[in-house]
Amino acid sequence: MKLSRRSMIVSGIAAGGGLAVAYGLETLKDGESRPKFAASTPESFVLHAYVKIRPDGKISVAVPQAELGQGVTTAIPMMAAEELDADWNDVSYELAPLDKDYGSYAIAEAVPIIFMEPGTTADLTRAALYKITPLIGMTMTGGSSTVLGNYTYVRTAGAAARQMLLQAAAERLDVPHSELTTSKSKVIHAASNRTLTYGELAEAAAAFEPGDGENWKDEADFSILGYPLTRLDTPEKVDGSATYGIDVQLPGMKFAAIRHSPAFGGTLKSYDADRAMAHKGVIAVVPVQDNAVAVVAGNTWTAQKALNDMPVEWTPPEGELFSTGKALKEYASLFDAQGANVLTEDEAFAAAWETNTTTIEAVYETPYLAHVCMEPMGATALYEGSTTDDPEDGSITVWSPSQSMSQTATQAQRITGVKKENVDVHATLMGGGFGRRADMDFVRQVSDIARQMPGTPIKLTWSREEDVQQDTYRPATAARFRAGLDADGTMTALDFVIVGKPVGADFNTRNGSFVPMAPENDVSMVSPMSNSPYAFPAVRLALNAQSNPVPNGNWRSVSMSHNAFYQEAFMNEVAEAAGKDPIVFRRELLRHKPEFVAVLDTLEEKSDWHTPLAPGPDGSKRGRGVAFLEAFASIVGQVVEVTVAANGDLTIDRVVSVVDPHTIVNPNIVEAQVEGAVIDGLSTALYGQIDVEDGRVQQSNFDSYRMMKMVEAPPLIETHVMPQGGHPGGMGEVGLPGVAPALTAAIYNATGQRIRQLPIAISGQISV
Repeated sequence: MKLSRRSMIVSGIAAGGGLAVAYGLETLKDGESRPKFAASTPESFVLHAYVKIRPDGKISVAVPQAELGQGVTTAIPMMAAEELDADWNDVSYELAPLDKDYGSYAIAEAVPIIFMEPGTTADLTRAALYKITPLIGMTMTGGSSTVLGNYTYVRTAGAAARQMLLQAAAERLDVPHSELTTSKSKVIHAASNRTLTYGELAEAAAAFEPGDGENWKDEADFSILGYPLTRLDTPEKVDGSATYGIDVQLPGMKFAAIRHSPAFGGTLKSYDADRAMAHKGVIAVVPVQDNAVAVVAGNTWTAQKALNDMPVEWTPPEGELFSTGKALKEYASLFDAQGANVLTEDEAFAAAWETNTTTIEAVYETPYLAHVCMEPMGATALYEGSTTDDPEDGSITVWSPSQSMSQTATQAQRITGVKKENVDVHATLMGGGFGRRADMDFVRQVSDIARQMPGTPIKLTWSREEDVQQDTYRPATAARFRAGLDADGTMTALDFVIVGKPVGADFNTRNGSFVPMAPENDVSMVSPMSNSPYAFPAVRLALNAQSNPVPNGNWRSVSMSHNAFYQEAFMNEVAEAAGKDPIVFRRELLRHKPEFVAVLDTLEEKSDWHTPLAPGPDGSKRGRGVAFLEAFASIVGQVVEVTVAANGDLTIDRVVSVVDPHTIVNPNIVEAQVEGAVIDGLSTALYGQIDVEDGRVQQSNFDSYRMMKMVEAPPLIETHVMPQGGHPGGMGEVGLPGVAPALTAAIYNATGQRIRQLPIAISGQISV
């Protein structure tokens, strides 16, 4: 999609000799990005800014997406710098200020096109969303959508800025615009051997009517996009100067620790504030909403010690207390229950099912999972105003390691009652997100504490125990797959039903989303089967939505984190029943998708699929397994190799991933995201499990919520990137969903033992 000249707002105003360039849509003139972005560099004055060029030639690119470690503070500047023809050494990033002009590619709207067939319909839908989603003014990072959603916008911004610089140079050198070229932050007139730097042209360029940004560079001329450039945030993370949420320091700041009701749905009954206040350095004890209490002190350690020493009584929730063991047993009996909602059913399904010669059936189960971000939940807030007068007269400022600046502001306003214009938010880096920081409970809490202590900056930091036991969890689910085969071993019908509590409605209810969603209609719960590239036969997909008090949230790769296991594990089972090699079987299902087959063929080659594995030592057995997916508009295939010792001990020897993101921004970032996701996927497949008994989470820290150890990591993790062109897909979550089914398939290949329940550690001793 190209934005027309009329729809572009790319404008710059010189102040102190600097050029400020930005882009947007004509409907976004009511934002205040100009003064907000200018505040960090007073010599520049900015309107809808994504790009600033200072008199010294330094270029700063605004990054409105959250940096969770996935590399957006490098990827977004690379997009702008390529079209700007910048010298990468001149480029830096700034986390964008809170403003409507930075409204991003909204995740709620992005989901449909993530799974849409490439082509005109997807392009038109994307074009419409580029106009609609910024109007909402929502900034959200999730669903692997940063590059997918910003690629057009940010390249257009860079191209428009470059046109303005060329106009300024043409006037100064008194030459036709067509005789000028650009390279490495310079405008060049080859005929007269004259050169002007972007810094020299900044002030003059700001006076010109902005270009339309449509004159994109040809990919053959790229010097930044597609290259393995060093990440911009690496030095500050190495030397410790990077500011994470936990690093925020303000004059007069106090520190809060929090304790929640240990049982989901419980409420705060009473607490012994005097006991906490007896600790030196404790300043206050305050209730937080209706299910928590916080101690505020001169430092976090004191606040946590006092909180641990303070007796607290809770009112338990009404009714029977929830337990996962009982619930999952019940789930397995509900596949054909009356409450199941058929979300999609092909017209030919009923007739096709009757033609089956053979029926293959398998039941799978996955547990609740926690996020366990390395940086626990928390944020900093300053409320100024009276606690008794009209709250609209107050103001709230939040320093937030959150995946949504706009939602941070909305939730802070919701708690304090101040006017919308009296809310300000400053983004920070964050030590992991994985969907957890899209939930805003920690923002609401710090806002509530700050509201009760006006004029005092409050930094809230959860303990690791609270972080594990008060998470918003990946839901526990049970699923049944059935496939019909004809006499030739060809699939004739595919039936899937999943039982569990959907994420969407739960998340929206907690966070006050304006997007209504009935749990029983949450189509994401049957993804990726609902949008699979496989040429499946007649399909029926159903959901039996359950309700319980455990808060469900977005977890890395969301429903794909369990459904990809179900689908790909079952595809391996069906391939065996049909008497076909698992890769050959998948190739047949992808016969009308040449780009998918190309990835599968490369995976077959790079994994040495047809080369027998060397025998294991001392009676151990070795095996290989495969999984293949389209995930977040990218294509990925993975092979896992394992060794199973005679005593059942499992060693993961090798993981090979082949990924097609269509277009690469930075191959180093792609490889890092895939390899990190592989470790994450292996860790959760082996050990990830949250148990709830009597309404309470039983795990509390890394001793009981086990993670993969370094010594357990496979010695060989290979990532092969093969972009085949087109709009770039997502990458932050792509490498995770296929790991578990490839791993369990490898175990089966080695031992003949099917694993249909995760984590593997609870599936019983692996026998050989």
